[in-house]
Amino acid sequence: MRPSVEGPFERAMALGVRVPGKIGYIARRKLKRRQCARMQDTFSEVLADTRAGDLCIDLGANIGEITCRMAATGADVISFEPDPGAFEALQAATVDLPNVTLVHKAAGHKEDSLLLHRSARWSPDDPSGHTQGSSLVHSEEGADASNAIRVEVVDIIAYLESLDRDIRILKMDIEGAEWDIMTRLIDHPLLSRIDCIFVETHERQDPARYVPVFEALQDRAEQITKPYINLYWV
Repeated sequence: MRPSVEGPFERAMALGVRVPGKIGYIARRKLKRRQCARMQDTFSEVLADTRAGDLCIDLGANIGEITCRMAATGADVISFEPDPGAFEALQAATVDLPNVTLVHKAAGHKEDSLLLHRSARWSPDDPSGHTQGSSLVHSEEGADASNAIRVEVVDIIAYLESLDRDIRILKMDIEGAEWDIMTRLIDHPLLSRIDCIFVETHERQDPARYVPVFEALQDRAEQITKPYINLYWV
């Protein structure tokens, strides 16, 4: 369910959401940020009930913080990270974790080869730094176009189907690529084989386009018994 609105500030922001245009979006973003903060413990609760033999998928693993937390449960973990600098750091973080499988590719809604756009702050002198915002679908204002790199994209739904295993946790932090995946996944037969989905959504990239998509996905998620879908994770 959508998180509750608590306290006078959140009630004011909830009213502000009704204002058209930029002001309404700013109010929505402030409200959602506070609601997301209250939802942080949910991921930890799910991890606490995850065991060896389970399967966790980390889409957008970056340098491995969430991958390592998943692996600590004893579950098998498959982690996708397309950025070469972040992937090298991810390899170093998981080198002693035999239950982790790394895939040096991006996750998408179809197989492809696309440019991965890096942050304006990214530098080849620190290849794993400022890689959290690397995106297939969005180029940060001021970013050097020459820093973009072409990466292979996996049809993640087809990939997960091919595993022929139930999935305990599917985590997505893929900087805008989540919309197409979730829109396709929400009514796909694969959904019944997943226990929990945690998604960081990125409405800020194009609020007029993506806020309605978020609301439609949230409405649909609230009608589903399984999996548990958390679009307020971060």
